[in-house]
Amino acid sequence: MTKQEEWIKLIKNVSLEQEYEINNEDNLKFQIYIDRWNAVAFEIYNNKSSGYIEVSQWEGNSEDNAIYGRSVYSIRNYSDVVNFCNILISSAKLRARRK
Repeated sequence: MTKQEEWIKLIKNVSLEQEYEINNEDNLKFQIYIDRWNAVAFEIYNNKSSGYIEVSQWEGNSEDNAIYGRSVYSIRNYSDVVNFCNILISSAKLRARRK
């Protein structure tokens, strides 16, 4: 298992623990979200050619398809993984709970 695959496994485990849903569950590109109608949603891309993971944040929807913007985080080491997982935990706790 590559270190990027280890990082993705940790991100997925923390996401599930925080009750995110995971869409398109593979180790190259997938989405994690609490719901599809707020900014607590991310797309994770394992950029194998560069050796790091790119994270984009949700920007909106178009005909039931989520739109993600440019990469806002680059995960290049274990510390970056921990920092991003902290963002996931904080985002889950602080999100607006509109209905």
